[in-house]
Amino acid sequence: MVLRVTILDGYTDEPAGLGVPPYIDVYPRYAAGAIWYHDKQAVIRYFTIDEARSKWAEFYRSASESQLTLIIAGVVVPGKYLGGTPISPREIINVGLTLASLPTKSILAGPAAMFGMGIEGGSVAYHPKDLGKHYDFVVKGDIDVFLHNMLSLGEEHANPLERRRSYDMTDKFAVLGAKIITQHPNYGYNLMVELETYRGCSRWFTGGCSFCVEPLYGKPISRNPENVLLELRELYMLGARGFRFGRQADFLVYGANLEKGDEYPKPNVTFMEHFLKHARQIAPDAIIHIDNVNPATIAKNQEESTKVLQMTAYYLSPGNVAALGLESADEKVIRTNNLNTTPEESLLAIEIINRVGGERGENGLPRLLPGINFVLGLPGETKETYYKNIEFLEMLKKKKLMVRRINIRKVLVLPFTKLSLIWNENILIKHDEYAKWFTWKVRHDYDPFFLSIVAPKGTILRNVYMEKTEDNLTYARQMGSYPITIEIPKKIEKPCILDIRVLRHKGRSVIGEPVTHCSKAG
Repeated sequence: MVLRVTILDGYTDEPAGLGVPPYIDVYPRYAAGAIWYHDKQAVIRYFTIDEARSKWAEFYRSASESQLTLIIAGVVVPGKYLGGTPISPREIINVGLTLASLPTKSILAGPAAMFGMGIEGGSVAYHPKDLGKHYDFVVKGDIDVFLHNMLSLGEEHANPLERRRSYDMTDKFAVLGAKIITQHPNYGYNLMVELETYRGCSRWFTGGCSFCVEPLYGKPISRNPENVLLELRELYMLGARGFRFGRQADFLVYGANLEKGDEYPKPNVTFMEHFLKHARQIAPDAIIHIDNVNPATIAKNQEESTKVLQMTAYYLSPGNVAALGLESADEKVIRTNNLNTTPEESLLAIEIINRVGGERGENGLPRLLPGINFVLGLPGETKETYYKNIEFLEMLKKKKLMVRRINIRKVLVLPFTKLSLIWNENILIKHDEYAKWFTWKVRHDYDPFFLSIVAPKGTILRNVYMEKTEDNLTYARQMGSYPITIEIPKKIEKPCILDIRVLRHKGRSVIGEPVTHCSKAG
């Protein structure tokens, strides 16, 4: 009997990992790999939640013909998305209810099953037990481990709480499951594949930041770089041309000793040079970017960090963004929530990244740029917090430092985090007007300024992918980490890739005009 499996990708967004289109995260790939490891002939149908919404009858039929139906979900750091709409808590529950009436075993996996999830920041998340009440299995551990045990040993030996202790088997699943990307709607166009280097946080033994789920994984475990490169090679051979090393708390310390109890380990320069050099050799014409960087790592280990940042700028693709988790410029908030850096350290990190990555690359953008994260509504916050955040941004503006993007989000309180024990929604209610003022000021005064430095008027942005049309307006972006949203005042249907001239700057986007004709090749 042929094993049939349906995977519904409801999208994921975590502190270390993104799976909202055009991104595909590791969960569906690892899961597919675990299934194909057990049965090479297994038939796996992959749907995104947007596909399932528009083709519900097709998804329903696939699930009804499958022995297993897997739902992957979990936006735990909610944002605004151009490429897709993540599954909502209500949809997770309703899909579970639908599957309960079908002859298929239903499985809920991903961050929603591990930690819960919410609709937006500024609220308490849904608990996993509420989201998973209609599912046969709610996998709070690792989905690939669970599937491997279920298919190899039987249901009774598959523990939904079990997490991997090493990447030995997962590395095999990653290569075997790579081909699931060919079923993604963005495949052959602007698909970005999220790659994992390690899991956990070097500050795990302190509990880490109060709101973050990464410390909940415990002591960090790392992937062998040769196995990451093997996965990269397989994905590249399958046609993927966009990659992000995004699944880690701090890219700079991949290859460092993360287990010795040092909050801010020194980057391993030799290791990273080997890794980055070989990544580029494997995928010579691919867009390769990174995500998270701890500014304190840079500030406390300036020599080693600068060398790794230089290698990142050299070997990887321009327009790259190192997202810095400042979270707050208020010392009281930093202490209360055990945040990982100070404003002084973040300023130094931004200056170093500007110095290292400021050269403009072939796509029209600087090679490596800093991004800044702010979280609103944390314990210890007062109205002064918002003024201190503005003072920090004003300092960057006066120094004319490049900043790719400023991410502002209201905190989402997840079960099991330290924050869930001390948070009170009155924090947000009390400072709601200040939060609105801060957000407005950033979007109107600071975002356009920083965009004008990163992509000045007249800049030609190369290889821009049309993504969405509304009336007589087209939204487009380059491939990469935090690509600039470009508004083109005409309707251009995808697939279409253009070079765009920047005309003017808005809060979170630029207005541009095409300077080439459409190319449709990915």
